[in-house]
Formats: sequence, C-alpha cells, structure tokens
Amino acid sequence: MPGTKKIKSRGIRRFAPVVALALVTGWVATRGVALATNRFKVPPPARVSKSPKEQAAIISAQGIDAKNLMTLLADASSEGVTPDGNKVTLSINPRLQREVFELFRRFDPPFGIFAAVEPGTGRVVSLVGYRRGGESDPGLALKAIYPAASLVKVITASAAVEKGGVNPDANISYCGNIYTVSRRANHLPEGRGECMTLGEAIGKSANVVLGKVTVNHVGADGLEQYLGKFGFGQPVPFDLPVETSRAEVPREEFELARTGAGFGEVYVSPLHMATIMAAIGDNGAMPSPRLIDRIEDRHGAVTYEGRSEKWRDTVRPETTQALMRMMVKTIEMGTSRRAFGTAEHTPMLRDMEVAGKTGSLSGWNPRMNFEWFAGVAPVSGPKLAIVALVVNDGHWKIKGNYVGKEALSAYFGYPSSMPPIYAKARGKRGGKVVAVSRKKGKRSKSAPGKRSKKARAAAKAGDSRTASAAVPG
Repeated sequence: MPGTKKIKSRGIRRFAPVVALALVTGWVATRGVALATNRFKVPPPARVSKSPKEQAAIISAQGIDAKNLMTLLADASSEGVTPDGNKVTLSINPRLQREVFELFRRFDPPFGIFAAVEPGTGRVVSLVGYRRGGESDPGLALKAIYPAASLVKVITASAAVEKGGVNPDANISYCGNIYTVSRRANHLPEGRGECMTLGEAIGKSANVVLGKVTVNHVGADGLEQYLGKFGFGQPVPFDLPVETSRAEVPREEFELARTGAGFGEVYVSPLHMATIMAAIGDNGAMPSPRLIDRIEDRHGAVTYEGRSEKWRDTVRPETTQALMRMMVKTIEMGTSRRAFGTAEHTPMLRDMEVAGKTGSLSGWNPRMNFEWFAGVAPVSGPKLAIVALVVNDGHWKIKGNYVGKEALSAYFGYPSSMPPIYAKARGKRGGKVVAVSRKKGKRSKSAPGKRSKKARAAAKAGDSRTASAAVPG
C-alpha cells in the first residue's frame, strides 16, 4: 500500500542518522583500540623507583649507595660522607640546584624537572626533581616516561641537513596552518603556497614543515638512524641508573610525518635530553654524563677521580653549527621570544646568544601537559646545556622556557625576572591581565571571570599541545 511505503520510508530516514552515528562510533572505538595497542604504556612517575638492577661500577666498587647520592641531590649538597666514612664530592652546583628547586616550589606545578650538563666534560651541574607540595625527587630526571614532543624536531632537522641535504636557509613550501600536519602539505610542490626556511620552522616549531621534511628528505630509516645516533634505545652511562629513552618510528607516511614533527611515540629522560644538547654544543661529541667528581677514603686518600669521557659521536660539527643557528631563532623570533624577551629588557641576551627548542604535548592519565625547553649557552662557546620540563595540569602557571631562562640567568649571574604576563579577553569587555606573584606563586587577577577558550589558547601559545590536535610546537 502507498501509505505503508511512505511510513517505512519515513522510519528509515528517521533512524538513518542513528545507525550512521553508531557505525562511525564503532569505527572510532576500533581505531582507538588499534592505536592504543601500538602506543607505549607510559604511566605517571611512581614514588618508588623501579631502576634497572645494573648500577654503575663506581657505585658498587666504592660501596656508595644510590640512595646516598639521591639524598645529596635532594639536599642540594655537593659533598657527603658514606656510612663507610668515604667522602664523596659531586659535580653539582649547589646554588643552581637550590634556585631551580625554589623556583618550582614558588609556582608549585604537579611535577618540575631540570637537568644541566657541561658540554665537553659531561659534568652534571644540576639534577632537580620536584613534586607538587614541595617534595624533592631527583630521580624524576632519570625516568624516560615523558613524551619528547617537539624536541624531536632537533633530531629531524639534523637528519634533514646531514642526510637529506636540506639547506637551513632555503625556502620550503607549505600550505595550511603551520601547526597542523597534513597529507596534502607533505607533497606540495616547491614554489606553491607559502614558504618558510627550515631554520624558521625550528624557531616557530612549524609542524607542517617538519612533517614534510621528514617524509621527503629523511624517511623512516633516516629518522630511526639519527635517533640511534643520539642514543635512543641505548642505556645512558651514568653514576645512577637511567631509564632508556625509546622511540617507535612508523613506516606509514602520515604517521611518519607526525613523528618527525613531534607527535609520535618518542619518550626521553631529561638527563638524556640534556646530554643531547651537550653534544650539539660540543660539535657533535656526546659526553658520558657524570655526577661523581671525586671519592676519598676516611684517611683523605683519593680512591676515585672522575674524568671526561665521550659516550658517542652524533653528527658532524658543521651540522651542529647549523642546528645552533636554527635554535637561536627560537629565542629571537620563535616560541620562546616572549619568555626570554629582547636584549633591551633581558641583560643576559645583551652579552650572549642562547640556542633553544621548546616542546609541548599532552599525555598520561589523568591528562597532563608537558612543557619542555632544551637549550645551550652561550652559542659562541657553549658552557652549559640545559633541559627544563614542567608537567602541568589544567591550572598551569609556568612553562619550561621560563624555567630555562631563570636557570641560565642564575648560572651566569644575571638578575631573575617574572614570567610573561598573559593577556586574556572576555567577549567584548576588553582585556584582563593574569600576573603571577613571585612570592607566593599564585595568580592574581585584575578582573574576575574565567578565561575564554580563545584567550587560553593565545596565552599558552608555544608548542604542539596534543597528539590528536596539531597546534603550536
């Protein structure tokens, strides 16, 4: 009957969207399970360390317990006496150790980690770990549970320059948002769309450019090779057990582009990342990081004296020089321009150039935001390689680049500063300012009301925020 057909037709049309939604939901769930299966199961840091059984020969030979070294680091002390009466002298700078820890305590993020290494010697000048509430946990710097985010771009760029023959100053064409990795942009012919140099892409952390470079000039084998050159997948030689940094390099083109831009399954310990920066600061020679300078027995006789050793060669000296020039752009016109300021307002920048790279990504459960800064200074003759990581929840206060700036200022004897002031807007009422109190580490608001989504995004402009949404990196 005609009426029956009409009713059936209406019923089908009514339930079609529901059926379609169910099918899409099922596909997404299945896809999510498939992706989750291929992801590293990385939990937040436990309070009880699950370090490898193997410890450095120095510790076992001299009867030094790892807990003794951790206690010295937590107390920001460079000297201590073991239960056997041996005197241990560490390489850390107590003043820098204290000031970085106090900086974290002032702003009280969920986690704060900092590592500083001398290029050439490998001496670990600082190793700080902070847990919300004021707890010191230096072991956080030895864990490889943090997504490397856009710090991977430094390795991608080194492979592009050295293996792929990319000129850092040559224009690279791209299309779309610079923070979005897209299939179309990966094959955009040169001379089409907009353009940016590799150096500018590192400074601005442009995901679209680094993704394209990974696909067209580096490749999966190349990226895997250069991650290996910088020590991923290999144990870090150190006086304390360090978790091995790891990376999974996909073969599928789009996922490869995402990995090269900083969205992939790459996890690194802050100490290892500081050692990578030290290699860039020393013409590609990666030092073996060391914490113990000297051990004396109870009679004052020196039983052990630390010496500088090279862990591995990474890239050629000319490649590191190119990387340094690119990383300077991060400070001058890129993702750390606001945090470091200009030479007019930042005395340190009047006397030296700083090379740096930021990285941001979200992960863990519950969801946390990782805000990295890795740098080397001064560029003309590197004396310190640093890595700062702030793990924020939804109420973030500071980022890694601010911690990096303050640490460099403290180490080289320059005055401290406040974090950047973040403007926020609410509808058409005009701007409001959120300032951070240096004394109490609390935000003071010049006007009530919550920040809009747009204002929060503008305030947090920095790096690639999440693995699912491509935003600044």
